This record gives sequence, C-alpha cells and structure tokens, in this order.
Amino acid sequence: MTINLNSEWELRPEGLELTAHEWPRVARRTEGWLPCALPCDVRMPLIERGVIKEPLEALNCFDSEWVEDRSWWFRKRFTLDGAFRAASQCRLRFEMLDVEADIFLNGRLVGHQKSAFYPFEENVKDDLLEGENILGVRLTVGLERVRDEDFAGYAKCIATEALAGRGTRGDKRRALLRKPQFVFGWDWGPRVATCAIAGDATLTLVGPMRIAGTSVVTERLDGATAVLAATVEAENTHPWSTSEALVTVQVRGPDGQSVASSTASTLLRSGINYVDFRLEVPGASLWWPNGMGGHPLYVLEARLSDPSRAASGGDSATTRFGIRTLALDQAPEMGGRRFSLVVNGVSMHCKGSDWIPADSLYARVTEEKYRTLIREAAAANFSMLRIWGGGRYEPEIFYDACDEAGLLVWHDFMFCCAIYPDNTAWFQEEVRKEADYQTRRLRNHPSMALWCGSNENNWGFVDWWNGGVNPRAPFWGGAWTYNYALPRAVRTNSPHIPYWNGSPYGGEHPNSYDAGDCHFWTEATMSNEMAKRISPESYDSVNARFVTEYGYIGPCVKSSILRYHGGTPVDRTGPIYALHNNTFEKETVLAGISRHYRDTEGMSFDEYLLYASLVQGMMYGYSLESLRSNPRNSGSLFWMYADCWGEVGWTIIDYYLKRKPSWYYVRRAFAPLKLVMREGDGAIQVTGINDTSADFSCEAEYGTTALDGSGTMTAKARLYLPARSRQVVLSFQGKAGRDGRQIDFVRPLGSADGLLPATLRKLPWRELVLPDPGLRATSRRAPSGSVEITVTAGGFAHAVHFGLGDDVRLTDEYFDLLPGESRTVTATGDTAAGAHISPVSVRSRP
Repeated sequence: MTINLNSEWELRPEGLELTAHEWPRVARRTEGWLPCALPCDVRMPLIERGVIKEPLEALNCFDSEWVEDRSWWFRKRFTLDGAFRAASQCRLRFEMLDVEADIFLNGRLVGHQKSAFYPFEENVKDDLLEGENILGVRLTVGLERVRDEDFAGYAKCIATEALAGRGTRGDKRRALLRKPQFVFGWDWGPRVATCAIAGDATLTLVGPMRIAGTSVVTERLDGATAVLAATVEAENTHPWSTSEALVTVQVRGPDGQSVASSTASTLLRSGINYVDFRLEVPGASLWWPNGMGGHPLYVLEARLSDPSRAASGGDSATTRFGIRTLALDQAPEMGGRRFSLVVNGVSMHCKGSDWIPADSLYARVTEEKYRTLIREAAAANFSMLRIWGGGRYEPEIFYDACDEAGLLVWHDFMFCCAIYPDNTAWFQEEVRKEADYQTRRLRNHPSMALWCGSNENNWGFVDWWNGGVNPRAPFWGGAWTYNYALPRAVRTNSPHIPYWNGSPYGGEHPNSYDAGDCHFWTEATMSNEMAKRISPESYDSVNARFVTEYGYIGPCVKSSILRYHGGTPVDRTGPIYALHNNTFEKETVLAGISRHYRDTEGMSFDEYLLYASLVQGMMYGYSLESLRSNPRNSGSLFWMYADCWGEVGWTIIDYYLKRKPSWYYVRRAFAPLKLVMREGDGAIQVTGINDTSADFSCEAEYGTTALDGSGTMTAKARLYLPARSRQVVLSFQGKAGRDGRQIDFVRPLGSADGLLPATLRKLPWRELVLPDPGLRATSRRAPSGSVEITVTAGGFAHAVHFGLGDDVRLTDEYFDLLPGESRTVTATGDTAAGAHISPVSVRSRP
C-alpha cells in the first residue's frame, strides 16, 4: 500500500545559520507558516500569497534573489492507524529534493540528500507512530555549502555568462551541486535559483515480497513475430529466510487483449532476485518514430505471490512498452563513420530540437503543459527531442507523452559546460547513484534512443579550458564520469540503449564532421562575422554526420511580450526588453531584418515582430532542408524547442505555449514527404525525401515562373520517392536571373498527398520584386467544428498569414504560394469559427 503525502504541507523561511539540529525548535513554531502542496518550489507559495511578484515577468527575478540566503523548512502532519506495524518495511520516499535536504520524522533526522537527481528513500518503520506523525524537510539552494577551495584551480573551467562577458548570469559553484544547472542563469534564462520538493512524497508499506523493478526488451523480430526478453526483479524483504514464490507475466496488446504469458516457480533468496522470461508475440505491431509509422504501446503485467500463503498479498506491477529494435550504426562511410539510428532495421534521419525545462520554476510545470508541448512537437513533424545536460531528468509524464507521440529521446546525463570534481569520493558516489537510478527508471520507454555523457564538456577540454585536466591524472574533471561511470551504468541497467560519451563528440576533435555529432555554432549564429550569422546558405556547407545544436534568434508573439512585461509599456530600448533578450542576440535580429527584408530605421514594433519572426523561420526552414537533404547527415536538431521564460530567443514555441511563425517553417521542413531544391554541379538538384513506409510517385511541373504570374518556362516529369529514401529525383537548369522578377520551382500536380512545392531563389526577399499576388480566400465549417480555409494566389505570394489570434492553431501559415497555386489549411481554436479571414502576404519593401 502506498500513501500519497503531497497535500497539506506548510513552509517557512529561516536564516541559513539555522542548521538541521534546530528542527525541534523550528517545528514548534506556531506562526509564519505558508500553506502549500507538492510539488512545490519555495517561490510558488510566496507568489500565491503576494510576498513576491512573478519572477519571470518584468525585472522581478532580481527581487527574490534573497531566497538564496535562507533555509527553507517544510512541515507536514499525517495520521496512521496501527496497520503499518504489520508491514516488513515502511519506505518514505521523496522523488526529487532540490537540494541539500535534511529529512526529519517525529523529531529524528532520518537522512540527508545531496542530489536532486535521484530519490531519497529510507525505511522509517521504527520512527512511525500510531496517530499523528510530523514530517519535516529542510532545504537550501545549496550554494552555502561550496567553498572557494572546493574548486580551486578550475573555477574558470565552469562556464557562466559573466565569465563570457555576457551579463551577470551564472554561478561557478553550480558544478559542485547535483541540481539543475540552468537555474543560476543561462543565455536564454534568468537567475531564479530553485529550492524545491519537486516531485511526489510517498510512504509505502512493503510486505514480505515485492517487485522492485521490471525490464522488457525486444530481443529480435522474426518476421511478424516479436521475441521479448522480460525480467522481473523480485525482492524478498526478509534478511535471512528464503521464500517460495510464483512469478507471472502477461503481455497485453494495444487493444488490451492478452497476447503472451508465462509463469515461473522460484525460490526467492533474501534481497533481489532476477526472474527471466522469453515471450513470443505473433503479429506484433511495431512502434515507429513519428512520421515513419504508428506508435502502438503494449503492457507487461507482472505478479508476484507466495503459493503457500494466498492471504499474504504479494505484489504486482505494470510496465508500458513498445515493440521495436534500435541500434546506433557507426559503420565506415565516406571518409569517416556513420552516426545513424536504426529503428526496426531502418536507418533514419532524426528530426527535432533540444529540450530545456519548460519553466525556470520547473516544479510548477503541469501535466497538461507537458502534453501540449509534446503534442506540438509531434505536430511540427519532430521525431526526436534531445534533453540537454544542464536541465533535469524529467518526470514520467514527459517520457509517457513521447512514447505516445513517437518522439525519440536523446538523453544527456546532467553535466553541462563545466569541469566536474569526479576525482572526489563524494562526487563519484553521487554519480553512481544518479546514473543507476535513471538508467533503471527509463529503460522501458520505447522513446529512449540514446544516453549521452554530457553537454559540450568533451569539447571544452580541447577548446575552452586549455586541456583543463591534470596530465598526471587525465581522467577527472568529468572524464572519469563520461568515460567509465556512465557507460557502466547504461550497460548494467539498459544495454539495449546506445551510449555516447558527450555532445558533441566523435573523431579526433570532439566537434568533428567525420564521426559522431556536431554543434554548429561558431561558423554560423555565434560567428564573429555578422554575415555568417544571418546567411542561410552557411548551412549548405555543413557536412556533419549528426547535428545536435545550432540555432537562430527571434521574438515571441506580441501577446506574450506584453504579458512578460507585466503591465509595463513595451520599449525595445528599455531594461525589461534588454533583460528578456538572449545574451547572444548581439544585434543579429536587426541585421537579419536589414539583410533579408527592409531597412530597420523607422520600423514600427509590429513590423519588427513580423520581419524578425520571418527571418527566424527562414533560417530554420532553409537550414533544416539543407541538413535533411545531405546524404551524410542523419540528424538535424536545432537549439531550442521551447522556453523557460518569455524572451527574444532561440525557440519556436514560447513560454506561454504560443507558436512563433518559425514553428510553421520547421513543420514544413520536417514533413515526412519533402522536396528540397539546391544548386550543385552546375544545375538545380531536387532531393526527394520519403520517411514513410510506402513508395510515392506523382507528376510534377518544374522550371521558372515570373513572380507576377505573367509567364512560365516549364517542363513535366514523374517524381518517384521510394519508401524510407532520400535521393536526388530531378535535375534541371534554372532560368531565374538576378533581376528579382523570377523564381525557379518544382511542384506536384494533382493530388500530391501532402507533398508541397519547392522553390529556389538567388536573392534575399527584399531584392525580389514581389507584386500584389491578388490573394483570394474561401472558408467552410467542417463537421468537426474546425474551419477549412482555401487560399489562391494570382501572382507569387510570400509568407501568407491570417492574423486569427493566438488561440487559433493552423495546419500551415506563413507559407509561400506560386502563381495560380491554391492551398487549404485547417484552423482550430475557440475563435476560429467566428473569425474574419483575410489572408495577407509580405511584399517588397524599400
């Protein structure tokens, strides 16, 4: 039996000088307690009670930095009857304590927890009382425990914005705390140092035997039959006696019907026992990444019982999983080695973005917000999210939602942009516990594709920290962790999930193009040359095997900007706008507008938002097309997907869950059926991409058209895109000149099953002569309640959009139309049905 302890807590601050031994005195205080419930960051009740303002609005993040200088004490009263005395153990568990936590029960200190990255769990049976019990937790941000001498000699090897000359965010002490690193500030987020009970609190009454864990792996696929290897970890809680047991497993299919089962009679030794099964599932429905097929989920039901004592209970557990195989292909190829995920025998191109925590106060992210973000990623045709190593191991809802949506997870361990003290015994022990717990916890999720040692730390050893490692003891500073501890944990607990030492990593240099993965920053958006930052053509030269980071900055939608200004008028030269502006922006947004659309002098705020958003969308759309169409490349992940607060930044979904215009550009670039046009070898080459399991062919028209629709020079061809393919399907000589009045194109004819036209231009948008395209629109109400909008263009139309409001979700927007082309989009949302639909496009500007 498990008792949930999340409700009816109280919280109070005290000085840092009040240490754990002061708990009896603090617990007796009768005034000054704030009611709260778990999960709870200490700022949450402070906001609710008006003690502090919302720290993610305006300049308010500075006003609650005093939180770091307090100790925070949680208290909860709960009652028990005498039934707990019959239990073998009573396990108190806190899923996530952030950080440096002291835990008290009925006046006794029952433990200290140094890490937010694995649970606190302790058998507290002897400390429980029949009747009222008092549970307490003392937490701090953790910084007070770190001394200068603790990182003497490598403080400059811990990246902060301040050290890089980009503001005051960051704290070098973070590397000695096992908590989310981003909370002290990053280029894309403020300093809002967390202090939280960030997960569930439970008390579990354990009987004489229990299921401590399960594992289920698709061992192989024999035609339509899947062979599963399942393991039940059965625990005998008696310290010296054996026990007879029956272990039964049953697999239920997506429809809930049983498809396989098995039972084993075993003698349980004291402690952990491993009971293995082989199960065959005929006619198995395979789990595929998004865009490649369906994502059906099965359930393994495990039961543990003592056949001689039917009344003694036993235990049961259910595990949801997908039937699929996955491997990392690193075979020699084209002057290096492939770096490609192979799912169900099919080599794939991973499409997606990097994930950070969805709120600076991550404890308050709701299940609905997780589901919305995963749903929006799937709708944008993602097949992968990369969990970045400066954030957190997310709660189960995140991985469950990825399983359901078909989103693979590249998962960094939580080490980021720093040398870490893994030459110390305490740190090594924390790493072992963290890695053991997380690799066991997440091993059954079909979405789990790869474990990765760290973010940018291998790269840092070479390029940032001058070697940074003692040559007499080279495997420390994190190297012991990434090269030894973490691969051992993965191999022990989840050997079916590939391990990779870092991101980026591979080749002689950790950011090599010839092996492993690459972060494409210094040649593009983080270049010292503005022209490289704002040129989409820079990405045509990226010949990396797998790109896991690069990005381009753009603003939120207007309503979000107004919201995070907190009622203060928006001033792009004011302190609020500056604070909520990515520290890498460096006038890149204005330079991009000036290069691609118009001069920025005299530009209104609404014009700034439109053109800045279009540039971000163009940069993401073009770059992702370039990466997808490159046969050497097997992954295109951009930085980053969604925000932890509102700012002008890298993302395509903002903190308030509003789509930026760039979301639509990414959705089109990641379409499962896709045409990409690029110039090469003296001709225009059209690459056809088909992620699906079915061959595709269509009649197509290609050539050159006048932008005003006055004339075309075209030919026809049949395009054939085999299933699971990426290849050049057409080559022709483009005719568009540099006078800005023509454009080269290819477009499917007739019913094209979602395959959109492709275009190629030689000039920036501002240098094209874009006429009034004469847009016409019709709409109709669909039976589902959505609205279908059909837009037709007389001439070429660029960035067609509707302005229907932030709550309206469209299947496409900010798209281009060729002369005479029509496109039908679907609008859903509360105001979609009654909206006045008047499409507009972007025309030439002086």
